[in-house]
Amino acid sequence: MRFILFLLLFISVTYGQINDKNFKEKINGGIVVTIFSAEWQDAEFDEKLIKGVKGYQDCKILRIKSEEAPKVVKKLRFRNFPSMALFYDGSKKETWKADMDGELDVSNKEIKGAIDDVLAEDVF
Repeated sequence: MRFILFLLLFISVTYGQINDKNFKEKINGGIVVTIFSAEWQDAEFDEKLIKGVKGYQDCKILRIKSEEAPKVVKKLRFRNFPSMALFYDGSKKETWKADMDGELDVSNKEIKGAIDDVLAEDVF
């Protein structure tokens, strides 16, 4: 019984992670806001920042540990965390990078505006 519980926990942790191998699959299909964080930094993510964004225009929110997806982090040129990126159908549309102090200079309203802009482009 313990083995089965351990196996279920292992599977949920292993397959629930987003990494370099499954990143493209996870961001494909609709609006996705990704939040990259690092275990080695003290930067805390402000949950109020994305309040109301999840579900807005069917937006999905993905949290990614930078250590799990180093190739993606390098390609996005994220050096400080937390940092964010907006994807639409697998294509990067916007990034918001933290400064040296781990502060993101973006608001909830700006994220929603970026989502609206991306969707407006899709009409034409």
